[in-house]
Amino acid sequence: MTMKNILQSIALAATLFGFVHTSSQAADAPQKQVTLTDVAGHEVTVNVPVKYMILGEGRFLPSIGILDTEDPVRWIAGMMGEFKKLDPATYAQYQEKFPAIDDIPLIGSSGEESFNLEKAISLHPDVAVFGLTGGHGPSARNQQILDTLAAANIPVVAIDFRQDPLVNTPKSVRLLGTLMGKEQQAENFLAFYADGLAKVHEKLAQVKDRPTVFMESRVGLDQTCCEAMGNQMMGRFIDWAGGTNIFGEIIPGTHGTVTIEQLLVSQPDYYIATAIGSANVDNNGNRIILGAMANPDQAAASLRHTTGRVGMEELSAINNDHLYSIWHHFYNTPMNVAAVQQMAKWFHPDLFADLDPQATLQTYFDRFQPVALNGTYWTSTTAGDATQ
Repeated sequence: MTMKNILQSIALAATLFGFVHTSSQAADAPQKQVTLTDVAGHEVTVNVPVKYMILGEGRFLPSIGILDTEDPVRWIAGMMGEFKKLDPATYAQYQEKFPAIDDIPLIGSSGEESFNLEKAISLHPDVAVFGLTGGHGPSARNQQILDTLAAANIPVVAIDFRQDPLVNTPKSVRLLGTLMGKEQQAENFLAFYADGLAKVHEKLAQVKDRPTVFMESRVGLDQTCCEAMGNQMMGRFIDWAGGTNIFGEIIPGTHGTVTIEQLLVSQPDYYIATAIGSANVDNNGNRIILGAMANPDQAAASLRHTTGRVGMEELSAINNDHLYSIWHHFYNTPMNVAAVQQMAKWFHPDLFADLDPQATLQTYFDRFQPVALNGTYWTSTTAGDATQ
């Protein structure tokens, strides 16, 4: 039996013998069949509003929360397990508000290779929501997975906050809005989102002097320097915020490695570290602590700690107090509008003196999240500047 036949057999068996949902969803609404074009360019036919979905990344859950601030967990039949593993502080916020999050079946841990196709099918979701690229879950570009899910009558809709986030965020939120029957909520958010980006874009229209920026990704994950962002993921934020990614043209894809020698020769005007440390973890090692539950002093201290690495004292950006850090998980959420604003304020402080990214972040949580803003999402090496 070929691998294709095996996968089709799994799909058929799961369809015939999988469990039936018993948890209560929102009041049943009349469904209609629609054909969507997802961010991968695939035409997908779905009955909407859906009742249950599986998430190809657990960290898509806060994006579901944009459209249902009352109880986003109720939509989820299953999800990948990287949310709790990679962003434990945000997960804990959701866990406190929605204890049922711990009852969501996991369809893998982290990474496409861990995705349990048989388990996913057995959950009988109305739709699977996958990322455009693999990231930490199954990819909408894996035709074998798509074919097997199709054989089980499970459509797959691709969204993207990762590869080309500022272009695909509006498309992705609208797709989720259609799937959930929350089109108006999606448009309300996107009006806020577009306004937040316009406050940056309009002022940058006449700017010709763009500083060079180095963004070191996932600081502290490895002790050597340096994992650098290319012109995708958060590297894309640099250009939108009025800077020039100093290694953007030489790094294909999302990220790559540069040496400390390359960095010292290049001498970027600004250095930004992405933070993967978590405030509710006992041992962060050399990781920078930002995100939910992080306080400003803790964040600034963890950033200062990173400057002791070999060669860092020779960087002019650090000596000129152009050293900053930003929450790494901005790359995977519509919260990215606040990150772009903050970076623009760093790169062009006079031009954006009246811009208030913290207020944007506060509004995001107040209007579009089921949990409150409780944390620090960017910092400098001076604690008093941590939220400025």
